[in-house]
Amino acid sequence: MMTIMKILVTGGDGFCGWPTSLHLSNAGHDILIIDNLSRRSISTELQYESLTPIASISNRIERWYELTGKRILFKHMDVANNYAALLDAVSLFNPDCIVHLAAQRSAPYSMMSVESGNYTLNNNITAANNVLRAIQQHNKTIKLVHLGSIGVYGYEDRSYEIPEGKTKYVGIDNNQSKYTIESQIPFNPTSLYHLSKSQITALLNYYANNFGLTITDLYQGIVWGTQTTETNMDETLSNRFDYDEIYGTVLNRFVVQAQSGMPISVYGKGMQTRAFIHIQDTVKCIETAVNSPASTLGEVDVIHQISETRTVKSVANFVSTLMNAKIKHIVNPRDEKEEHRYHLTNRKFSKLGMDRLNSLEDNLVDEIQSVVSKNLHNIDKACIAPKVNWSKVHARTPAVRENTKTEFEFS
Repeated sequence: MMTIMKILVTGGDGFCGWPTSLHLSNAGHDILIIDNLSRRSISTELQYESLTPIASISNRIERWYELTGKRILFKHMDVANNYAALLDAVSLFNPDCIVHLAAQRSAPYSMMSVESGNYTLNNNITAANNVLRAIQQHNKTIKLVHLGSIGVYGYEDRSYEIPEGKTKYVGIDNNQSKYTIESQIPFNPTSLYHLSKSQITALLNYYANNFGLTITDLYQGIVWGTQTTETNMDETLSNRFDYDEIYGTVLNRFVVQAQSGMPISVYGKGMQTRAFIHIQDTVKCIETAVNSPASTLGEVDVIHQISETRTVKSVANFVSTLMNAKIKHIVNPRDEKEEHRYHLTNRKFSKLGMDRLNSLEDNLVDEIQSVVSKNLHNIDKACIAPKVNWSKVHARTPAVRENTKTEFEFS
């Protein structure tokens, strides 16, 4: 019998957060969303809108109540910049579990400018620390489920299979005695966003080791698809569909290009390997992590939240064949290896009962095509081509230099 829990979801208005909140509410849990609605303001800033219309958070929640009779609570709050309010909310709601999804989630956005990079680092790392500190101060038994990223490993060539969590190395000391060292697989993030997730891993380990917190860290792959069972119930509940250069995932971008008569743009050779998961599987995996037995105190339980790995070119070929579209290779704006061995284990969810995750061959791309077809008239083709060059990051508003001489005053 499932235990009904009180679950606080930070970032519950976002692309993964909103369908997760609905899914957990639909399962019978009491949900409190905390969100500063920054993803909406970033859309306004970039002038890149979701292809699907997004209702206000109040309308979303009210419509969910009308359809299901289930009430989701919402608090407008900046988790990274208002610790006192966060601690008050945690104390009042007294959750059994916190699902921490509040983060600036776009790697291209983090590399867009000095300011966007600083915002990503400051927001993501401080938000995670504040959530951990609130748990540590209020109730150490609150379980934390954090949504991390497979991208922390980077995309260097690795001949070995990357395990979930720490691996054991056996060595021999000077006395010829064997010893064992447990160590995290080395990280090699290629963007400031993925660097923030790498540093959050250190925070999670610190709080687990020093305060005995119960933490599950989900290293998620690229999420494809748009809707889930719950968001499909009504247009007001619809999830985001981003296809732009900053927030649009590769499959969304390819389908939009194909359906609007554009060639599918592949960065460089297209031999970059990526991990993927469908949004419906994302919410089910998060639910499974929430309901799973507590990890060993003092240890962070790392789980790879992925269904498959593919090269970008194979995804392009899949869409090209499905939709009879041309493929065009363009200059890769990212600093990355374009060919590498990349093997990831993903056995833990299978052991927890999630032994069948969706792949591109499961006809779910039809849902993306349907979303694009309904909103074809709203597509902004100008927002797809990459403009962010990861090796040339500038300040948004460069300081004007009146002369080249700089004077320093010492006291």
